Amino acid sequence: MNIIHRPGLIAALLSAIMGLYSMPLHAVQVDHLYEASVPVADQNPSSRGAALSEILKKVVTKVSGQSVLPSSLISQAGSIEHMVEQFGYDSRQENGVRQLQLWAKLSPDSVKRLIRDAQLPVWPEERPATLVWIGIEDTAGREVLAEGSANEAMSLIKQVAGERGLPIVLPIMDLQESSVINPDVLATMQAEAISLASEKYGTDYVLTGYLQRTDAGLWRGRWKLAGESERVVTTAPGPLDDIIHAGIDPLATRIATQFASYSYVDGEQYIDLAIDDINGAEDYARSLNYLQSLSVVSNVDVIGVEKQRVNFRLHTRADFASVLQVIGLGRVLYARDNIIDQLVFGLNP
Repeated sequence: MNIIHRPGLIAALLSAIMGLYSMPLHAVQVDHLYEASVPVADQNPSSRGAALSEILKKVVTKVSGQSVLPSSLISQAGSIEHMVEQFGYDSRQENGVRQLQLWAKLSPDSVKRLIRDAQLPVWPEERPATLVWIGIEDTAGREVLAEGSANEAMSLIKQVAGERGLPIVLPIMDLQESSVINPDVLATMQAEAISLASEKYGTDYVLTGYLQRTDAGLWRGRWKLAGESERVVTTAPGPLDDIIHAGIDPLATRIATQFASYSYVDGEQYIDLAIDDINGAEDYARSLNYLQSLSVVSNVDVIGVEKQRVNFRLHTRADFASVLQVIGLGRVLYARDNIIDQLVFGLNP
């Protein structure tokens, strides 16, 4: 086991750490990354084997953030059965027909090992959230979709985002929001109004979409990500599922590219850090619980207490930069800017 606690390394990374903490990021810890379900014809072992291969692809897409996977991925995995921790069958209604589904949960360690062997990145479970504004125009009229909407597009948006492991937030469209946001605002991508209505959600990304049903029964869409100047992506007519993928997939790929890491550590290592501003048992418990909750940390030791400072040792298999990045997403700690030879954080109120 290695201890990462070198003054030169801390000094070299200090400016990068402070840059990270100046970003207005907020993490959502994404659940169910290592499980998925796919349709099957029956419960025979031969059908299950093929379906498990498809489940593995879905899981790797969520964990790595990559939508295009190497063709050799499944052959590298060999038999999938040894990776399965749990599986079961269920049926659900699809297009008026009951469809049998196989659900499986895979071993996180096995999946990560496969990802490393395939030279793909790993996207930690702590991920920035995206607020999604969707205007829709169909035979029923025009509306702005809100959390709880029964519209088919709403369930598809959640499904596609879930398949990419992308945490999203849908607006509640209360009276205040309805006075600012309407279908015309979303159809014309009015940045000022959308930005104003988005402030209270505090998400890191804001995606705006407008979906229109054509006379031929197909759909076309327009998408814009806040901060990308006036760039609006317009899709060709197609099925609603394809139009929603055209908005969600590029966003998921962009975020994963920024936050997924190709750096791996062969064995477990220690990272020492200190947290200031610990005033009593409540602050101590909050700091310890936060560090223990991080997906890249397997265990946390308390190695010393000095007045209002507590020294912690993190056990991890992630690289140093990835651990710092995950800590930075939580808004619980902030990096001290006057520390040269030690990794020290302050505790946010």
